[in-house]
Amino acid sequence: MLPQHTLKGDSTSLSLLETTSLLSISKNAPEVSGQLPLAFKRQTFPGPARGQFERKLRHALNEQFHTLLLKLPSPMQARFPQLYSHAQKTFAHTLRLLRLLNLTEAEQTTIALGAFFHDIGKLAIDEDLLNKPGQLTSDEYAIIKRHPAFGAHILTSFTSLPDVALLAYHHHERWDGEGYPDRLAGEAIPLGARVIAIADAFDAMTSHRGYQERRSPQEALEELQRCAGTQFDALLVQLFCAGGLMPARRTSIAPPCPANH
Repeated sequence: MLPQHTLKGDSTSLSLLETTSLLSISKNAPEVSGQLPLAFKRQTFPGPARGQFERKLRHALNEQFHTLLLKLPSPMQARFPQLYSHAQKTFAHTLRLLRLLNLTEAEQTTIALGAFFHDIGKLAIDEDLLNKPGQLTSDEYAIIKRHPAFGAHILTSFTSLPDVALLAYHHHERWDGEGYPDRLAGEAIPLGARVIAIADAFDAMTSHRGYQERRSPQEALEELQRCAGTQFDALLVQLFCAGGLMPARRTSIAPPCPANH
């Protein structure tokens, strides 16, 4: 399990210039009480070491993708392409934030895998319900809210990824404790789940969904900022919005076979 107290913050404030200048990970970077575990070593972004690590990470993700997909029941395999694009983009947005955090390679790998597989539980929910235009009924929303639990079950049943399953399970928790499934709040929410929640919401807002209008990247960043400190970790939002000025590149993991739900 990832440590739940890696990220601490009170009134820490980072300017855009300070945030965008934190360009690579340094394992020996000092951690200051009340601040994010930021990477302070300045190199050419992302740096040779960073590039090598991300290539290794993509290789690991490719292996886990094929391992899981081949073990899933055929009906779920057939539906995975519908989730693939969102999984791919959430992974890319998550990587952008991870580049600014001073975490171990193991922690980053777990969070990146969690980002890619965070919505795997939607394979267990009826397709028509997932794509329903307009507002969901309370009963329908209750079903949708079960997808984190379904995802954790899939990841623990078909792979040996308990830490990744934990992040999939908690990616819809809210900083103010009003999320689901366990209504965790603040730093009780695993750091990886807080990171994934931001990347997930940003892609959901900037993608076409039947139940909401697509927003521009700038509009999505403004919405993240509006919800910082209530739905999302405010310090992570500040970092993401600074990094969000850089376009996210689609990262090919494998051939493709809202209000965010």
